[in-house]
Amino acid sequence: MTGDAKRAGDAVLGTFEWRDGNAAFTPVFRSAETLQLLGAGLAEPFRDLGITAVIAPEARGFILGALCATSLGVGFVAARKPGELRTGDRVDVQSDPDWRGRRITFSIANVLTSADRVLIVDDWIETGSQANAIARAISQMGATLVGTSVIVDQAPDSIRTELNVIVLLRWDELPPGG
Repeated sequence: MTGDAKRAGDAVLGTFEWRDGNAAFTPVFRSAETLQLLGAGLAEPFRDLGITAVIAPEARGFILGALCATSLGVGFVAARKPGELRTGDRVDVQSDPDWRGRRITFSIANVLTSADRVLIVDDWIETGSQANAIARAISQMGATLVGTSVIVDQAPDSIRTELNVIVLLRWDELPPGG
């Protein structure tokens, strides 16, 4: 990791907290410096790969995805979770069980085409179930998944390879407390 990604990873380490055994990203997002570095850091490994759109799951992914899309100069597509407003032509996909055993249905506006090269962005990847579901939606729309950019990686090697996952930090690099 070099340049923007290294600076973003270091900034996250300087602001990240565990609260009651859970990852707390509020301090990360509260830091203007860290927030500014995150978009460029998540985008950097994919900057020269012809990305045309960034897609990210609700909720923290929306923040990170928008920052990354802005850094890349491309549009953003929201992967909505249940209970949210869903209008227009949509692609719905359900994830395999996540680390909590939940299956999440994502509803995504059908706005990608075969010309699109797409990057998935999120805060953390454990099992890859949510990213895999979003990757299926990307494929159903005829677009190409280029990779997945996340802040924290806790995924198995097979998921990293399958989704071309590039990370700012491994979970074991975070401060103790989780």
